[in-house]
Amino acid sequence: MKREFLFNIFLLVFINLLVKPFFIFGIDLKVQNSVPEGDYGLYFTLFNFTYLFQIFNDFGIQNFNNRNISRHPQLLPKLFPNLLWLKGFLGVFYFIITAFFAWAVAGYDGRAMNLLFILLLNQIITQFIFFFRSNISGLGFYRTDSLVSSLDKFLMLFTCGFVLWFRPKNWAFSIELFAWAQTFALAATAVISFFLIKKYRTDFSIWPSWKWKRGKFPPQLIVLLKKSFPFALVILLMTAYTRLDAVLLERLLPDGKLHADVYAGAYRLLDAVNMLGYLFATLLLPMFAKLLGKPEKNDLRELVSLSFKMIWAGSITLAAAVFFARQDLVELMMPDRASVYRSDTLGVLIWVFVPVATTYIFSTLLTANENLMAMNRFFVLGLVLDVVLNLIFIPRFQAVGSAAATLGTQIFIAVAMVFLCIRQFKFRPSQKALFQTIGFAVFLLAADFFIFEKLKIGWPLKFSLALAAGMFGVFLFRILNPFTFASQKWKFGK
Repeated sequence: MKREFLFNIFLLVFINLLVKPFFIFGIDLKVQNSVPEGDYGLYFTLFNFTYLFQIFNDFGIQNFNNRNISRHPQLLPKLFPNLLWLKGFLGVFYFIITAFFAWAVAGYDGRAMNLLFILLLNQIITQFIFFFRSNISGLGFYRTDSLVSSLDKFLMLFTCGFVLWFRPKNWAFSIELFAWAQTFALAATAVISFFLIKKYRTDFSIWPSWKWKRGKFPPQLIVLLKKSFPFALVILLMTAYTRLDAVLLERLLPDGKLHADVYAGAYRLLDAVNMLGYLFATLLLPMFAKLLGKPEKNDLRELVSLSFKMIWAGSITLAAAVFFARQDLVELMMPDRASVYRSDTLGVLIWVFVPVATTYIFSTLLTANENLMAMNRFFVLGLVLDVVLNLIFIPRFQAVGSAAATLGTQIFIAVAMVFLCIRQFKFRPSQKALFQTIGFAVFLLAADFFIFEKLKIGWPLKFSLALAAGMFGVFLFRILNPFTFASQKWKFGK
């Protein structure tokens, strides 16, 4: 299982590094620099607002389905049509409830509501893609899922690139046009994902097995909702404390859109590196679920240890390199809007990647084991902590304060997830593991300080040396053995 994990995580990272950075820095950044200042801040705020009611859009179906199909693939013909239609009903309800709160409570109207409608449609399509992918990876086709994971961004390179550079002369570019270009790419990805499932499993229908009776919900629907609800609560709480910051920043300050624009610029890099943590989680969930079904748990412990040490090394390496190069990166990405305020926000926010990456590993293990209520207690505390810290820091420090609030909250959540795993699985880190994790962090920070503060060379070369130092540290502290997956054979799909 370790060799399978290593092979597929390298494939996942390779594919996504080929595609997603081009979208984030070639398309998304170009859009922010092309639209009037504040427009992208509004887009970013509304995009985060769509996540606040994500519980109704997903309701935990993705994780519930992935876990069950991983353990019992023969259930796909029974679960798929019922969950497909359930997601459709939930998507409509999600659209209505989010739009209502945006208009009646948050006070959005006019152009903001029009943009919100497009983003809500995009979120619904995205959740269908996640659902289809949960079936693909649940069936064990990890490499196919790896390809699909970046397909939407690959197609957006064409749709969004078209509206940026090749649109007809009578089409004025706007943030709304950018959102519609994403819609077409997402819809195409959803269709392709569905037909991939049909390719691997032809023994299912798209029509649900339940029957409606006047005045009564179908019992199958109620059962599915009950089973997926704990997973839904996890999604709700995690989404709330990770996406609330931008909304509070925009709402609490008189010129909130401008500060949200600054936060969005820094968040772009955090979002880019967070991609790695999310890839780990999507690959690990079905693997953890399979290993938890076996009486022998040594393989599970080894996989948890390996995945954590890898994500720890990767997150420290990337966060430190971005932190030391923050001013140069801001000037490179936004030459006309660069400022100390933007670079300070990035310098604080990028460290969020380290606790978030840790949380991805341990929360995925707890999800696979269905320790959902234990997680939710800490997520509630994290939500309260995030709101309190934002209310304290935003009025005084604006976007930097919101970044600091996010960092404090994510550290608390990461420590809580590690604590729960130690208590649930009786994990005890060895002295060797502690030396590897702490030693790597100390070595990497010392190396980066020397590279950026002492060497008289250009910052791109410094940044490259910082990444090379991280790679050297991985082998120096034996976090990764290059011979671990040397015997892995290539079999496309599995």
